[in-house]
Amino acid sequence: MKARNFQLRICAAISLLILGANHGWADNGAAPAPMAPASSTLPEMTPSGSALNRGVKHLFPQAVPKGEDNVKHLFPQGWPISLRGWVSGGYVFNGNTPSSHFNGPYNEVDRNQPQLNQVYFIAEKTLRDTNGIDVGGRFDVLFGNDFFLAQSNGLERTEAGAPKWNQQLHGFALPQMYAEIGNKTVSVKLGHFYTIIGYEGVPAAGNFFYSKSYSYQFAGPFTHWGGLATVNITPQLTARGGVVNGWDSLSGVENNPAFLGGIKYVTTDQFFTGSLAVITGQEPSSIPGQFGLRTRYSALVTLRPTQRLEYTFHQHYSAQANGTVNGTAASWYGVDQYLNYSLHKVVKTGLRFEWFRDADGTRVSGSEFRGNPNRGAFAGDFFSITGGVNYTPHPNITFRPEVRYDWFSGEGRPFNGNNNQVMVGINAYVQY
Repeated sequence: MKARNFQLRICAAISLLILGANHGWADNGAAPAPMAPASSTLPEMTPSGSALNRGVKHLFPQAVPKGEDNVKHLFPQGWPISLRGWVSGGYVFNGNTPSSHFNGPYNEVDRNQPQLNQVYFIAEKTLRDTNGIDVGGRFDVLFGNDFFLAQSNGLERTEAGAPKWNQQLHGFALPQMYAEIGNKTVSVKLGHFYTIIGYEGVPAAGNFFYSKSYSYQFAGPFTHWGGLATVNITPQLTARGGVVNGWDSLSGVENNPAFLGGIKYVTTDQFFTGSLAVITGQEPSSIPGQFGLRTRYSALVTLRPTQRLEYTFHQHYSAQANGTVNGTAASWYGVDQYLNYSLHKVVKTGLRFEWFRDADGTRVSGSEFRGNPNRGAFAGDFFSITGGVNYTPHPNITFRPEVRYDWFSGEGRPFNGNNNQVMVGINAYVQY
């Protein structure tokens, strides 16, 4: 009954928020106006790009990379409902050779064993470029090791967050199920959709690196249930606002509405892009049965000094009342930096440096459900540096080798009894 009442409240609230525009946010599946020439590299962008522009809730408009039109889909994309997806898998070698096969407390690329990460399917009807009202929607299905990144309480999990239909290693998730009304200028989305908080995303085809940042894995939500309106105020300025049922929850033990919103500005020459997104609302605390106000913001700045070079700075901060087991407030925050350079139309290089502070040891821990033994209250500072390459010998195929070094300063030893570790990963995804 609580969930039903909450859904009615969301619908009523969203009916008052019909002031959105999807144009420029690249999350409605249409190819947006290019951010930069095709030879440039975006941190979110893979060289093939097709699934990127249609699959991830990015704060920035996404450039359409060279070769986008050359992707060979199994299904005609001119159908009223387009069908597409990808298959992604890989392997990570851990220099510490842990007997548990777990790479520290990660919840992505978490084992040094071959992994089928994602078999991903999308069915979508995009909004038409019209001054009138159109209706669209999208439905995503994910199978593989990454299923647990896109689960919701009340759907794939119980209302209390316990596993429901998925097992430890591979499972199904339904990351997006939403309807959309409006046009390319003004629209409202209702249902289940990826968050606009943060920089990286769930879909493999929407990220430069195979491994993920701590800010993605532990700092914020993955998806939301509710409504989101977007308005294109000017060609350079876009704003969003909506009401959702908190973090990753269709229906929970308690259902509390949260505000989700953001603003983005891009210069006409595409040299500068800046954005800010925030979510705030009551969320479960570290004390069973108790809730506290949790707020997170994510600020991003991207500079493109040349056609081939791009730098992105991401700063985030989160705080929650009753966030610790002692009932005190908890906070977690950090900085990510990305530097990408296009060597060739089929070869792009990337470097990521991250600092993530889990000030109270409430965020970074292994998953008991998946059997990860690297569990504990790791209060302190996590650092990582990752270097990688995206190689696209065919528009449908992308290889993503990388080398990553992690180290920790604080309480405990999160990496299988060590303070640091080196990982070498190789991933490939094939679009269809």
